[in-house]
Amino acid sequence: MWLSFVPAGTGMPSADKLRILTVTHNYPRFPGDPAGAFVARIALGVVEQGHHVQVIAPHAPGLTFEEESGGVRVRRFRYAPDALERVAYTGGLHHTTLRSPLAALAFPGFLAAFARAVRAAIREMRPDVIHAHWWFPAGWFVRHADVPYVITCHGSDVRLLSKGSIVRLAARRVFTRATTVSTVSQFLAREVEHFLPGAARNLVVAPMPVDVERFSQASAREKADPRRILFAGNLLPSKGVDLLIRAAAELTRRGIPYQLKVLGEGPSLGSLRALAEQLGIAEQVTWSPFVSQTEMPAEYAASTITVLPTRGQAEGLGLTLVEALLAGSAIVGTPAGGIPEVVQHEVTGLLARPDDPIDLANQLERLLTDTALRKRLMLAGKDYALRTYSPETTVARFLEIYHAAARR
Repeated sequence: MWLSFVPAGTGMPSADKLRILTVTHNYPRFPGDPAGAFVARIALGVVEQGHHVQVIAPHAPGLTFEEESGGVRVRRFRYAPDALERVAYTGGLHHTTLRSPLAALAFPGFLAAFARAVRAAIREMRPDVIHAHWWFPAGWFVRHADVPYVITCHGSDVRLLSKGSIVRLAARRVFTRATTVSTVSQFLAREVEHFLPGAARNLVVAPMPVDVERFSQASAREKADPRRILFAGNLLPSKGVDLLIRAAAELTRRGIPYQLKVLGEGPSLGSLRALAEQLGIAEQVTWSPFVSQTEMPAEYAASTITVLPTRGQAEGLGLTLVEALLAGSAIVGTPAGGIPEVVQHEVTGLLARPDDPIDLANQLERLLTDTALRKRLMLAGKDYALRTYSPETTVARFLEIYHAAARR
């Protein structure tokens, strides 16, 4: 039976210092790198509590093979020449890797090298607990370890379970041997139980940490004029950015001043720019590639509204909305996946009906024109974000999970 949250302080963890091996295909490559930033925040927070953490992650061009950051030792395994190291750090390993000829060519070597790196780290470190982020590939390579392990599912790996019975059979082997399976949202916990009923014997919801201090400090910055609507994320059809552009065109038709900024990259960029031209709002839309994590607080702070108009269920949670709340931006989303856990309608933000650009325009108009409503939702949203996603709260949850796993 899965729980809504792992409550901090529900037991007295052992005072023993733990050796924790973190296994992941995403870990920051440089300061401000968004790839696996939440994985790093957990590792750093655990080290600050006096425990020892070592990270196994893939190599990438230009990186060293071993480094230490904030007391966390990171070992990166090489799996191909520089030109072929394209499998990890793309944001789409579970969906888009094999569409790239170079990544597909390197994929078998990636899997083999990952397995070797995990086995070597277990032999050398003799960890008390292993924390595998994403059940595949990391979880797959720790499933035979003679060490208790914890799996965290982030979204793309849960969607992988819908691909067929062979994938689910492989996943069941990982989940049934895990001491604990955590997900970053209640939605994902329900999805795991739907696809693999009974496989995760200890299934809990444990949100990822957000850099509360960095984003909150930006909230005092001035807003852009005219008022800015921001989308930040991958430019994929599932993200619904075309709906946002159509909603923006409707705001223009109503005579409501605004500026739309689309911050991101992906295969839909060309068609989205063409749509803005077709609808006559090209001059009101600014396009930007991804920026570093250190620049994102200012992007949110300058924006009156941050929008995540995702389609279907392709959103494990939507941490961009949490970051936006902390930085002083109001938020709008759709009832896709875990978004309603952050955008609680009329409490922390506003939800638009799915695939409905007119209703999305209605919600945007409300926040652009009603200052009292906007401030009320922002204050409640920021309070929720601080209580739920602060590093102190989330690291405490994972330490309890680790101690419980080690005792078993």
